[in-house]
Amino acid sequence: MLNKPDESSGDRQKSSHAPFTMYPSSFSKSAFSQTQSVQDDIHSLFHKVSRDVVFLEEVLRSTIAVDSFVKNLFEIYKATLGNEFAQKVEIGIYRSDYMLQKSPGEPAVFLPKQIEINTMAASFFGIGTNKVKRLQQYNLRNAGISFDNLNMPENGALGGIARVMVEGWKKYGNPEALFVFMINKSETNIYDQRAIEYAMYEYDPAVKVRRKVFDNCISTTRTDQDGKLFIDDEEVAVVYFRTCYMPDQFPTNKHWEVRKLIELSSAIKSPSIAHQLVGSKKIQQVLAKPGVLEKFIKDEDAVKRLRGTFADLYSLDMNAAGDAAVKLAIEKPEGFVLKPQREGGGNNLYDSEMVEQLTEIGGDERRCAYILMEKIIPPVQKNYIIYDHACSMANTVSELGIFGAFLTNGDEVTDSHTVGHLLRSKSDKHKDGGVAAGVAVLDSPILI
Repeated sequence: MLNKPDESSGDRQKSSHAPFTMYPSSFSKSAFSQTQSVQDDIHSLFHKVSRDVVFLEEVLRSTIAVDSFVKNLFEIYKATLGNEFAQKVEIGIYRSDYMLQKSPGEPAVFLPKQIEINTMAASFFGIGTNKVKRLQQYNLRNAGISFDNLNMPENGALGGIARVMVEGWKKYGNPEALFVFMINKSETNIYDQRAIEYAMYEYDPAVKVRRKVFDNCISTTRTDQDGKLFIDDEEVAVVYFRTCYMPDQFPTNKHWEVRKLIELSSAIKSPSIAHQLVGSKKIQQVLAKPGVLEKFIKDEDAVKRLRGTFADLYSLDMNAAGDAAVKLAIEKPEGFVLKPQREGGGNNLYDSEMVEQLTEIGGDERRCAYILMEKIIPPVQKNYIIYDHACSMANTVSELGIFGAFLTNGDEVTDSHTVGHLLRSKSDKHKDGGVAAGVAVLDSPILI
């Protein structure tokens, strides 16, 4: 359970343990089951949305007008339409994140509310799942606390995702072609990624994994006349993106050209540009509107399951509803979160920062780059946080992520699984930020 420091820190040789809680945290058993029950529905829903060109263009139009990052992604997406080398197979690695909210009618009951769906930046299933559970069981044992009767659920995230990754690689049809982890130049999460790589080899030693730094691929990536992708003159079967989800990861136009080249190739992508787009907060907000789910999901029970996890979301488009949402957030900032179209954590605005931003942009189209979400108030519990070898007691709140993995073949989802979970906790003094952002820490649940 290690993290590597950013190279900009100047200490390239030092690695430190990933932050974690000393003991597992309690989490509602019924809410845990509810979040697991909708994951396959999410895979089906989001894949159908990713195939609906008209819907995507209509929903993202206002965002594209003011957000150059989303605009560039959408331009690549449009270029894939009718592409002669289009790859029908996609590998989806999703993590749906939830926090608990008191039920309005039953204060003693906590319901899971969806914070976001990560279609791309879904990390920590390598070191953040069963490894944390075993560490906390060790700590309980040393503290003289029996965990035999504690409901600590099994967590098959690492093995389950590794299996789907390898099965996706096999679909390409060339056992000599590579499975490429596309990573950042200053990659801090290398140990999580290595755990995934080793799990893939354990499932099938024939898989050929390579790690490629996106910046270094600018001059070494090409396609041939048949659309096959080559990096450093080696044929690539799968590109698994652990980068390319933030604007600063595209410092030049050449980076965008290479991202487009990869997308237009016959290599399998994880995720495809379409699935990256459907992970935007704007899509999440529109899907929560009355009647929209029914356009894609005909099963009434599935619609009910999905709606049961939705938080209140508000559009900031340039209309009367958007004006009202801006006014509401400025007047009652303690009840809302301002969210941009980004994955990766640490991007949201709260309280005075939100008011300041909306005061500046609330009257013009720049506000369309955001959505507004109700602020979830989860239950608080005490735990010890271990960060950089130091231990401190804190009042903590937790966020549960449910991992799902699936394959597609054209319009169909062919191999869909809910594979495991990730619990992250943080001091209730912190408003936003994940483990990679240095705010949340790894945890595991006791179901009650």
